[in-house]
Amino acid sequence: MNNLLMAILAALSINGAEQSYVIQVDGMHCPLCTAMVRKALLKVDGVNTVKASLKDNKARVVAEEKVTKESLLEAIATTGYDGVFVEELALIKRCIHKKRQFIAN
Repeated sequence: MNNLLMAILAALSINGAEQSYVIQVDGMHCPLCTAMVRKALLKVDGVNTVKASLKDNKARVVAEEKVTKESLLEAIATTGYDGVFVEELALIKRCIHKKRQFIAN
């Protein structure tokens, strides 16, 4: 039991902490599009897994902490698409909504 615990702890320290990102990638319209985005993101050093969905136009990325948001967006840009992080997109939408409310009053 102790050996198993030590092996798990060693594996965790080797892999380090990971971050998860959800990126909106508008314009993907076929399986080839999602494959291109997925392949580009996997080329970023430190990216562990990528799932690109044609259904909701999102890429879900799990990467090491060293991976920057900018590097992910740059990788997507090489495919001809623009990406926006979902949490940032939600913030932008809230700001627009508040601005419209302010103007209406």
